[in-house]
Amino acid sequence: MNRPETTINRLRQRGALSVITPLLLLIVITLTVMALDGARLYSLRSDMQAQVNVAAQAAAGAAQACGGQAPSTALVQQRALAAAVAQGFEGSDQDLNVQLGVIADADSSGVVAFESVDQIARSNAVLVSYTRNEPISMLLPQSVFGGISLSVNAAVRKEVVATVSAAGGTVGVGGDATLLGSLLGVVLNQPGFSLDPTDLNSLENATVQLGDLLTATGVNDLVDLLDLDASELAAVIRDVGTATAPVADLLDGIVTAQGIDTIKVGDIISVVENASVPASSEFPVYDLVISLVLNLAEQQQAGAGGLLSLPLDINNLSVPLIANINTVDLGLNVGEPPTVAVGPARQDEDGEWVTRFYAPDVTLQLSAQVELLPINLGPLLSLSLADLTVPLAVNAGGGEGQLISADCARGTSNSVEFGVNLEREVARIVTGRLTAAGELQPERLEANVGRLSLLSGLLPPIEGILYLNAEVDGEVPGIEETVFLDPRYDLYCDPIEGCDQSQYNDLGDGLSGLDLEITVHEASLLRSSFGLINLTPLLKPILDPVLELLSNVISSLAEGLINPLLRTLGVGLGGISVNVSAANQDGIQLIENIAVEEPEQ
Repeated sequence: MNRPETTINRLRQRGALSVITPLLLLIVITLTVMALDGARLYSLRSDMQAQVNVAAQAAAGAAQACGGQAPSTALVQQRALAAAVAQGFEGSDQDLNVQLGVIADADSSGVVAFESVDQIARSNAVLVSYTRNEPISMLLPQSVFGGISLSVNAAVRKEVVATVSAAGGTVGVGGDATLLGSLLGVVLNQPGFSLDPTDLNSLENATVQLGDLLTATGVNDLVDLLDLDASELAAVIRDVGTATAPVADLLDGIVTAQGIDTIKVGDIISVVENASVPASSEFPVYDLVISLVLNLAEQQQAGAGGLLSLPLDINNLSVPLIANINTVDLGLNVGEPPTVAVGPARQDEDGEWVTRFYAPDVTLQLSAQVELLPINLGPLLSLSLADLTVPLAVNAGGGEGQLISADCARGTSNSVEFGVNLEREVARIVTGRLTAAGELQPERLEANVGRLSLLSGLLPPIEGILYLNAEVDGEVPGIEETVFLDPRYDLYCDPIEGCDQSQYNDLGDGLSGLDLEITVHEASLLRSSFGLINLTPLLKPILDPVLELLSNVISSLAEGLINPLLRTLGVGLGGISVNVSAANQDGIQLIENIAVEEPEQ
């Protein structure tokens, strides 16, 4: 009785299967095709990502912070396209979007972003973007399934972070340690402080590693170190450095010196934008010590009327042309202590170079009473070529510099050539003194040429065959120039021997670089206790050689007393020294699909 119904049900099931089966097959085929298309699109996107990765890495080497002397946007784009093509890129030049920008170290929240810039001089990174439209399926009709836009980007930061200073470096070694010792004795309140060239030689090329500084002070990074008192820096250099005993004594004195608690490490070392600096980075010990000392001098000179008096042992001084130096008073005014700067070679949003360093801006005052070539002919006659009272004020000029170029390591080459822009201030020397503000105030010098004593003083002496009242003024013009340091800095060198420092040394030619002008206010012949014998017509033949002699004497005083001290401090008349003691290229970052910040208008 139920057989007809069973047969009907079976027929119905067969009918349903005949409809469902093709649908299921269609669904399976569609899903299979979509899976294959998905794999294809994923593989295609991976290829696109690899292309923008290598393009960004190649292009970042031509951005400002790595691009050397003449970075250009065209070169950045060329490198990006060439690298992408080598990786299989087959699109047009317009498909590859290349942007210059800046990637800074992560903020407190750990966020890293790429900020595009309009000027290549601001760049330390390159962002490469690639967008490509593809059909969702290569087998199924695009009219039904449509297409998809694949977009990838990658940003690479690549820059060298250098440690640059102009406080002295190795050019200071071999300077006059006697004069430097006098300065140190005053600053440290240790009269008679002893320092000789051998002690200075112990600092030649001496460096201290950042890692040692951090370990000894118990802080985590360089930024934390900047907040410490300078006394802690001095103590650490003493403990972890390799300086000789006298230099260690000097550092002991700095630790306890008056005013050291008002000076921070940040006054000595300037770090750009909290730059990431590896523990292996090194700082020049000499430059750190000189900066510490001049910061102390700047603190103390306010209480000394704006001028620190430096006592000298005149018995140990030997100056050409001068037979006797009766008295010497030497004073120092610090206008700007030097800094050690750590940062890259690029500009900020205001167009200023971010890594700036300063040479010592110092002014010296010298007052000397000297006697030239005395001749004693027995009881009848004694003759002194000249007696002079010479007040000299000298501004070394100082100056500042900016790190403006670096070419990063690439391929088998790991050396970097650094370029710096130097702005030297006008150097000036005058007969005069310094005001409390450290400004030069011209004064006149007096000279008695040919002082004559007859018959052992039985007759009144002739105070001078020629009496001269005059002013001297000379200067070396300020100069702005771009120089490149030598030798190139090897980023990866022997870990034991260390890297050779890159330097530029030009401490000036001393007084030979000055155009001294002598203005005569009064000149007279045969000035004696009997009165003045007016022999003005006879002045002209002897005045010119006397002025030449006077110029030589002033040059000799400056070269024998002032210039050695200036050179020991890392400056000269119109000169400057620059030193790169450390550099690293550890800041390379590759970031895929990075957030992009557009520049503010």
